[in-house]
Amino acid sequence: ESEKKEKAYFAGNGLMLDCSRNAVFTVEKVKAMIRILAKLGLNRLLLYTEDTYEVPELPYFGVYRGRYSREEIREIDEYAQIFGIELIPCIQTLAHLHNALKWSEAQKIMDTPDILQVGKEETYEFIEKLLTAVKDSFHTRKIHLGMDEAVQLGLGNYLKENGYKNSSELIKEHCARVLEICRKLGLEPMIWSDMYITSNTGKSYYEVPENADCSDWKKPAPELGLVYWDYYNADTKIYEKMLNVHKQLSDKIVFAGGCWIWNGIAPNYSRSFTCTKVALTTCKKYEVPEVFCTAWLDNGAETPVDAILPGAALFAHLGFHEEFDEAALEDEFQDAVGSSLKEFLKLDKFDQLFLGDQVNMKSENPSKYLLYQDALLGIFDYHLKDAGVSEYYKKLAEELKNSAEICKNHAKFFGYYHCLAEVLAQKADLGSEIKAAYDAHDLSTLSRICEEIIPHLTENLWKLKELREDLWMADAKPFGYELIDLRMGGVITRLDSTRRRLHSYVEGKISRLEELETERIPYFAEGEPAIENHWQRAVSGADFTDTI
Repeated sequence: ESEKKEKAYFAGNGLMLDCSRNAVFTVEKVKAMIRILAKLGLNRLLLYTEDTYEVPELPYFGVYRGRYSREEIREIDEYAQIFGIELIPCIQTLAHLHNALKWSEAQKIMDTPDILQVGKEETYEFIEKLLTAVKDSFHTRKIHLGMDEAVQLGLGNYLKENGYKNSSELIKEHCARVLEICRKLGLEPMIWSDMYITSNTGKSYYEVPENADCSDWKKPAPELGLVYWDYYNADTKIYEKMLNVHKQLSDKIVFAGGCWIWNGIAPNYSRSFTCTKVALTTCKKYEVPEVFCTAWLDNGAETPVDAILPGAALFAHLGFHEEFDEAALEDEFQDAVGSSLKEFLKLDKFDQLFLGDQVNMKSENPSKYLLYQDALLGIFDYHLKDAGVSEYYKKLAEELKNSAEICKNHAKFFGYYHCLAEVLAQKADLGSEIKAAYDAHDLSTLSRICEEIIPHLTENLWKLKELREDLWMADAKPFGYELIDLRMGGVITRLDSTRRRLHSYVEGKISRLEELETERIPYFAEGEPAIENHWQRAVSGADFTDTI
């Protein structure tokens, strides 16, 4: 027997799992995550579900999205309790509800396509159904109500029906009505804090003056917790001024940082680690009682969820250590996760292409747009001049060659990323090579690209797609994978079309290829970070949705 005692700097410390960006994780996957969190010493798990939970009176709420049944949530909840982990619902009761509001039954409560209409009785009847469903599924009385990023609040149907009203008045009115329902149901609510700050300042969330005096601000009710979210900043002074503002607004503050697994198709650990160290050090100084690590999965959950593990481990580590200790974190990660932290951190290199050893603070993500960009259009090719892209990803593939063997618990996870590096080594420069050969009227090179390079690349892309499908089906319900299938399948289809177009040109069946005669111009402005996380923009210059 052995005993180890550590100081807990936070009464509550945990993970928020995004189950609303197409991937709804299976009960067994969430249970596996619970075991890891418990071993790390975390005691909170927030399930972020915008419309992916069952509301019996609302059949269209989360339909075709893999929503959790009440029985599934109860099963997860009971399992979490065994390990001393509190399962907390994290929902939305104002904005981020576009999937729920797209159905005809919800049109009467819509302000804008993403936001509920404040003040309508039908809106609060709808919200009461949501909150009742949540209360019946979770044992905790804590609930995260969302209410963030409602930037168009009051500017849609509300404006037409009622005229203009300041957003600070609307958020206060809405909170009062939702709090009334929470009191009725015995729930203890918290919300993201940005709307309370931006509606008072009229500026962006972090654009708060130093030593701000909030005495004249419209403030939340005393029982409403405020969650300060910040995944972006590495400056202690920003956290200090934001925490000073929060302390003036509420006695119930929670901090939410993040592990950047929403960077694109690979995680951004350098930014996550840099920001988290500064954030949690400041939270300790200000004696913030609760913190949690968000695991957003923006733009379709392309990054496999196990990429969150280093971020969760870092939150746990800093929850029990006054200072960051790299060796201790590596040991804790190996013990709880059963894999090597060093191997996970190698994944950072997918998006360090233009950065060298710099921290990826602007969230550049070439691994995503170079995977998806069209080889004939070459939208991003201007930026690849003299970048040595193929050699860069060949080297990364070599570095990841043995990762699956080293991390047997995550063999499929690393098998996928090794294959991705191999695909990028073949594909990233392909558009540039095609364009150069076309401009030089080098038919032999174009013929070789048709006969050898594209078929070999396509074969590896099929492998990559199958590996991603295996990971998705092991981790999540099948709903939502159809969009990953379409994205990866689209790359293969377009390469097949590229091969046919080039072949027709080489054989003289067509006299020119207009796509290749288009000048390659900068996609990113001078000094702008090389980031494009919208798939639809990366694949084409055409308008993906051209109807109103």
